[in-house]
Amino acid sequence: MERNIFRNSFFLLFVLLSTSGFSQKEGFIFGQLVDATQNETIPFASIRVKDKALGVITNIDGTFKIPMRFKDLGDIIEISSMGFETKEVLMEDLIEGESNIITLRPGLFQLSEAVVTAKIKGLTAKEIVRIAVKNIPQNYPERRFEIVGYYRDYQVKNGNYINLNEAIINVLDPGFGTWDILESEYQLYSYTKNLDFEVDRFAGQPYDYREQEKVIPGAVMRNDGGNEFITLRLHDVIRNYGLKSFSFIDSLSTDFIENHQFNILRKTNYNKERVYEIDLKYENYGYRAEGKIFINMNGFAIHKLDYAVFKRRQPLFTRVAENHRERFSDGFTKMNKEMLYHIQIEYAKGAGDQMFLNYISFYNKILLKRPAIFKSKPLIDLEDNTFKIRLNKFPAKPHRIKLRDFKVLYGNESLPLRKFTFLEDERTIILYPHLKYKKTEDQYKYLFMPKKGLQIPNLKFTYRNIKDSLGNKLDERKGEYIHQYREFFAQEAKLRPKQELDTLSLMQKVLPLDNVLQPINKEGLKKEYWKNTPLPNLKK
Repeated sequence: MERNIFRNSFFLLFVLLSTSGFSQKEGFIFGQLVDATQNETIPFASIRVKDKALGVITNIDGTFKIPMRFKDLGDIIEISSMGFETKEVLMEDLIEGESNIITLRPGLFQLSEAVVTAKIKGLTAKEIVRIAVKNIPQNYPERRFEIVGYYRDYQVKNGNYINLNEAIINVLDPGFGTWDILESEYQLYSYTKNLDFEVDRFAGQPYDYREQEKVIPGAVMRNDGGNEFITLRLHDVIRNYGLKSFSFIDSLSTDFIENHQFNILRKTNYNKERVYEIDLKYENYGYRAEGKIFINMNGFAIHKLDYAVFKRRQPLFTRVAENHRERFSDGFTKMNKEMLYHIQIEYAKGAGDQMFLNYISFYNKILLKRPAIFKSKPLIDLEDNTFKIRLNKFPAKPHRIKLRDFKVLYGNESLPLRKFTFLEDERTIILYPHLKYKKTEDQYKYLFMPKKGLQIPNLKFTYRNIKDSLGNKLDERKGEYIHQYREFFAQEAKLRPKQELDTLSLMQKVLPLDNVLQPINKEGLKKEYWKNTPLPNLKK
């Protein structure tokens, strides 16, 4: 899905960008990873500075940046991605001020068809998954550990990033035997609203299921934690394997295996280790889930879960959104399904051969109901017992507007009108009610009685065939689909000793990240962390 949105961004001409926050004073080396056989960019690959346990994850378009200081020190970067051969590159071979295209070759160990359709080592795909889930306590750290990483949430509209928020966050996790959301703590090392990117405040508002101004079509987003980062953490089903998570996965330890069908596709590799690649799917009348789970052949640790949920499109389905450029860019199959959300979680071996989070990416589609462009402001005139409608723009072809193009409802009943006129400015319309019509005489008396006040809540004005010069209908609110992402990319992961935490330095989990009461622990920035800020605009 992500590759489709940015598919044509491959041979970008990179420019050096100034990035926000603490990294502004430092230069960067820019690069982009590409599949050597398919000429497609490689998203979410791991770029590590060798022997330093520091690194970054490539962006959705395969791009990345590394501080220049590592080149000056003569360091080597190790590049690894699921299904590809691991590669080492000398930093001194990368050119400053240019896009460095780096290719990776697939590293697949194909299984014979007979083995794939039968069993491996006497185990079915479902049994391999069952063992992997059962082995989570021994493969993932039960002791205290911390992960410092680059967090961002952003949206994509017409191929461009908008509303980009960036942070460096330290996750203080007491171990997989604890309840993550309650017991884990976080330190915010930096937080920035990146103003190099377009800010769309309407798209950035909270979800609104009451007025339906911003929703996930076919799903409901719950945020019990208060900010987008906590929302992302809730969707790490490996870390929260004993708890209910999102639909159909539910609890990884009790529901996941029974809810899905599994099929071994092949053996592949990740960072020089052999891994089972297992297909999974779930289907009912209205929804379909599909994805892959990657399990290490030695120890059965889960390396990666790639999981997408689609809603089945019904016959004669009418699309609400009218942004044709987004229509099939996010996983639509034209006649049968549309993607609601896509979650990718990857873990890699670290200290003590334990599995630590490498990255988590959570995508969902948003349907916005944009404010009207051509708007009306209806008023009740108690002096002459008329309705006045003030327009923010001139109507196109006012001579073609008819009385039947106006409708006034009081409660659920339509009120009769006898004529309408324009004031001289042609931006104010006067509607004259039919006051002597017996069926609605009482309603009009009630409306125009000064002592009763204006009964606006029960009064509704609707229009048809009234447009501005650009074709916008009066008071029409158009739907628009945009793409929402929340992502966390680990840069350093390590076990940590038991220690007393300074509570004043900890993130307030119930508050948004941009809240002024959120403490910023700048001590963490003395270490070598950086923001992998993408390019603001992706030209196709």
